[in-house]
Amino acid sequence: MTAPAPVRLACCGLLLLSGGTPLAWPAGSETQAVEETVSAGKPARFKEFLGKVGEYEKLRNSQRQGIPAVGKKATAEEIQKHQEALAAKIAEARKDAKPGDIFTPGSQQEFRHSIDRAFSGKSAKKIDRTIVQGEPVKLDLFVNKPYPEKIPITTVPPTLLQHFPRLPKRIEYRVVGEDLVLQDTESHLVIDIFQGAFPNAPPRT
Repeated sequence: MTAPAPVRLACCGLLLLSGGTPLAWPAGSETQAVEETVSAGKPARFKEFLGKVGEYEKLRNSQRQGIPAVGKKATAEEIQKHQEALAAKIAEARKDAKPGDIFTPGSQQEFRHSIDRAFSGKSAKKIDRTIVQGEPVKLDLFVNKPYPEKIPITTVPPTLLQHFPRLPKRIEYRVVGEDLVLQDTESHLVIDIFQGAFPNAPPRT
């Protein structure tokens, strides 16, 4: 098996909240609809992206079978074992995953358009200040590998998040340096990376 190419980053971590991540979850996760209202104008533009996110969620749900469920009273150790077991099964099922599988060229174009719109508005300076907060860190980020836990995380302004399509539960956006990252918060795996989504981000060192 060919190891995935690393994405080396020196940056501040930024979490784009999608409703919060619970510490424990019931067995048989319900699938949250990723489509938004037609009036928002996003479903058509992000149809391919949302479809691939939905495919990933179905795969995750199928790989969850056979893994002991964790409930509201689960211990930290039980949650970690669940996470690691699920991550191992998903990683094997997606062993050929690479950057761009979900953030396809067409989807990247739509995200770049949304980012440009957000930064062209009156809230651009506030968004930019939020992105550059936090201490710089160096890390190698891999698709289909765990997302590093101990990096600075900042809440993103709603003025940027509102331009992106809504994600299912336990899947979140992160911004790391110039890159937009999709992360599975249940397994802690990096699902995909849109490299260079934020070309005006602070330079890497």
